[in-house]
Amino acid sequence: MNDTFDTSLETNFSGKYNYGELVSLLSSDKDSEKHFAILELDEICSQQDAEVLVSNLVGQDGKIREATAFKISELTQNPEYVMFFKSEKIFDVLLQGIMDINGNVCRQIVNLTDNLGVSFKKYLCEKLPESINNILKEIEKIDLKSKQYVISKRNFQLYWCLDALYNIIDLIDFAKIKDALFVTGNFYDYTIREKTAKILTKSDNCEFDDLKEKLKNDDNYYVRRYLS
Repeated sequence: MNDTFDTSLETNFSGKYNYGELVSLLSSDKDSEKHFAILELDEICSQQDAEVLVSNLVGQDGKIREATAFKISELTQNPEYVMFFKSEKIFDVLLQGIMDINGNVCRQIVNLTDNLGVSFKKYLCEKLPESINNILKEIEKIDLKSKQYVISKRNFQLYWCLDALYNIIDLIDFAKIKDALFVTGNFYDYTIREKTAKILTKSDNCEFDDLKEKLKNDDNYYVRRYLS
């Protein structure tokens, strides 16, 4: 019988599990056990345990990834636990979470910039430009015969990377993202142009003046509203 989320947690996991048992279940090969452990976990006691939790953000069922993202967000709001999530190994996984195919996962990880503070923002300043450029290269390779889900997936990744970029734009060297922003500012999908316009509200670089003016007069209201 396949392991599913339809299994009643109350029936299968009756009784109180201690912290160590919950952390152990985070590595279970049964989704129902793993899901239960993520939901029940209300503290984190070491960086190693934080890494185990965060590892469920990738390569797992969508419900597991989503529950993990929400749990990371919840735990990192507590100053007592946030220090355990500040490692490059964890940040590498969080960056993958920003590019998830589930918007709920992406949103939670993008919002972690407030919880994790300067260290995560500096990491993103270094890594996001590269990720955005790589996505743009992949999009450029896509031909018109490609299936729509392939196109949508790349655009979706680009959208959330730009959303994350906005949160750190005050710290980043615009030279690192200048070329990418000229591409995204002229992108065919208005949601990408919208994110670009929002980012450019934080730039006084005269090199973007023409692009700002173009976006200010964009056909789409959601794009031009930021610069009008």
